Amino acid sequence: MRQDERGSITIWMLGLSLLLLLFGGLALDYWRALALQRELASVADSAAIAAASGIDEDTYRTTGEIVLDPARSLALADESVSWQGVSLESSMVEVEPASVTVTLTAEVELGLLGIFIDDDRPLTVTATATAEPVLIP
Repeated sequence: MRQDERGSITIWMLGLSLLLLLFGGLALDYWRALALQRELASVADSAAIAAASGIDEDTYRTTGEIVLDPARSLALADESVSWQGVSLESSMVEVEPASVTVTLTAEVELGLLGIFIDDDRPLTVTATATAEPVLIP
């Protein structure tokens, strides 16, 4: 080995170690975001189903038509989301006469990837679920 090549393997190994650390951190942050998205989807599904059970009973008794009571549906959706204890950035519930849509948004806590991403634009995950009331005879 020549005198001017001494230590080049050490530099290559250091660079390779840093590269592996970077890709490992990216993989962990990606799986953390994916897990959060699945959790939000589950919470949104359950909140939409709960909100879809907010049928306006007076309208159903007088006309036989299944229509959602907006105030009751909103309360049921909010109760379902808060009961599950998920930390959310925002939640939105849209109640129409025949369906309800729940949209939840949360921020992902980043590990190594947080070094490379600005705090001004955090990584966010969104999940949406829609449900319709169904009367089972």
